[in-house]
Amino acid sequence: MQIVSLGFPLPNPQVDNHSLANAPSLFEYDACIIDPRVVSTQIEEIVSGSGAFKSPDGVPLQAGATGAFHYGLGELLQQRHEELVRLLGRGGTVAVMAYPNVPHSRVTTLPGADRYSILPAAPGVVYRAPQLVPGDGRTIQALDPTHPWSVYLNDLRGKLRYRAYWNLDAIPQTEADATVFARSDGGAAVGVEFKVGAGRLVFLPPPGSDMPGKARKPLTDAIVESVQRTLEDRGDEKSPGWLRSFSLPGLSEAQKILRSSQQEFAEAESRLVEAQAHVTDASKYHGLLWSAGHYSFEPLVRGAFRELGFTVSPNLNQAVDIREGNETALVELDASSQTVGEGAYLALQRRVEAEFLRSGVRRKGIVVVNGERMTEPDKRRTPHTDALLNACDNFGYALITGDVLFSLVTYALEGANSDTLEAIRETILETDGLLQVEESDADDTPDDDATDEPAARDEAVGDDIAEPASDNGTDPPTASDPEASDPVSADESVETEAAEAVPSTTDAESGD
Repeated sequence: MQIVSLGFPLPNPQVDNHSLANAPSLFEYDACIIDPRVVSTQIEEIVSGSGAFKSPDGVPLQAGATGAFHYGLGELLQQRHEELVRLLGRGGTVAVMAYPNVPHSRVTTLPGADRYSILPAAPGVVYRAPQLVPGDGRTIQALDPTHPWSVYLNDLRGKLRYRAYWNLDAIPQTEADATVFARSDGGAAVGVEFKVGAGRLVFLPPPGSDMPGKARKPLTDAIVESVQRTLEDRGDEKSPGWLRSFSLPGLSEAQKILRSSQQEFAEAESRLVEAQAHVTDASKYHGLLWSAGHYSFEPLVRGAFRELGFTVSPNLNQAVDIREGNETALVELDASSQTVGEGAYLALQRRVEAEFLRSGVRRKGIVVVNGERMTEPDKRRTPHTDALLNACDNFGYALITGDVLFSLVTYALEGANSDTLEAIRETILETDGLLQVEESDADDTPDDDATDEPAARDEAVGDDIAEPASDNGTDPPTASDPEASDPVSADESVETEAAEAVPSTTDAESGD
C-alpha cells in the first residue's frame, strides 16, 4: 500500500508527501490524502507568482495558459482531477480534510475554479452550500466502531475540530451513495463517505491544531491504519450462495448462537429504547430549572402552561401566547446563566402595543425568566434585575421564574383537581409583578371538619402555596390562617382550597 499526501505532511515510509504541483500521477497510488486549505494556498501563490512551484519534470507553474516554458495552472487542476477520477475508478481511496469551499477566480483558464476543483464528486454532490456547509466544533462522535475511519476518530479524540459539515438532506436521495460515520453532538454530519465508482471518497474533521514534530506521529499512524482498513474493507461484495454447501467444524453451532444472540439483543435494545423514552418524558420539566433557548426552554414553558390547563400552540415558529376561555395573554421568555435583564419585557411591551393597535384590546402580558440558571434555585441571588420586576409590577405584567413554573407543573402532574387548576390559571392571569410559591402551614392547624382522606395525600400533592409578599418584609399568612387578610376572594380560595389543604397561587406585590 502506498499513499500520496497533498499539503498534509505525514511522516511515514508508506506516504509520499508532495505539493499540488510536484506530485507524480495520483492514480499510481492506492490512496490520496488532501488538505484543501493548503491546496488553496498553493493555488493563490502560483497565481501571484510568490511561490516557486514546478511540475515533476521541473517545468515552472504559472497562472496563464500552458506555454513553451511553463505549465498553466488551469491545466494542472484539470490534470489532477482526471488523475483522482482514475484512482477512484480502480478502487482507491481519497480522504479529504473537510473545509468550506472558496473560489479561485484568478485562475482565468479554468472558469469557476475553487479549492475543490481537483476533486471528483459523487452523483448529485456539489462542494458548496447548501450541501457542504461551514461550521465549527470539537464535539465529534464515531457512530460505527467497525467503520475503517473509526480508528482516526477514536485515536484522535479531543484533538479534532470540524470546520464544515454535510447537509445530506440537500443531496438528491436517489443519486449519492453516502454513509455518515461521525456526527457532532448537535447532529451535524462531520464524517461522511461517498461511493464514487469503485472507490471511496471520505470527508474527515481535520485536527484542531497543526500538531508539529513528534505530536504528528499518532495522527499519521491513525490515517495510515484507516486507509489500510478502507482498502481491505469490501463491504459491497457478498460471498456467493454456494459457500453454504461447504461446511466447517463448529460453524453451524456458531451461527445458531449468533442468531440467538441477535434476537436477544434486538429485544433488549427495544426495551432500552422504551425505557429511555419514559425517562426522557418523565424528566423533561427539569429543564424549567436550568435550560435556555428557543429549542430547549421555550417548548417546556409551552408544555407547562398546557399542563396547567391553558390552550397553548406547540408551534415554535409562532410567538408564545396562552388562552383561557376568551382571554389571551402574551408571553415572552428569557434565560441566562447570569442575571436576566429587561429584554423580554421590552419585547413583550412591543407585542402588547402592536396587538392593541391591531385589535383595540390590551392583552395581559407574562414574562417567564430563568436567570442564574446553572445555580441551584434556592441559592440564586439575583435571577432578574429590579428594573424588570418593577416594570412588570407597574405595567401589570406577571413575572414568573422557571422554578415557580416547575413547582406549578409538578403539582399539576401529581393530579390536582380541575377547580384548583382553574384557580391557578386565574391567579396567573390576574398577577401584577412577581408570582411566588411558598410552603403552607395548613397541615399544622387541626381541622375538625376535615374528611377522612388518606394522610399521604398532602405529601403527594406537596404543600406549595403561592402567597403575596408583605410590604413589611414578614412572611405572609397562608390560606389556612383564619385571621389572615386574603387577597383572593373567600369563595375562590378559602372555600375551594383551605378545606382540601392543597396549593393555591397568587401574585406577589413588589415595592418600588
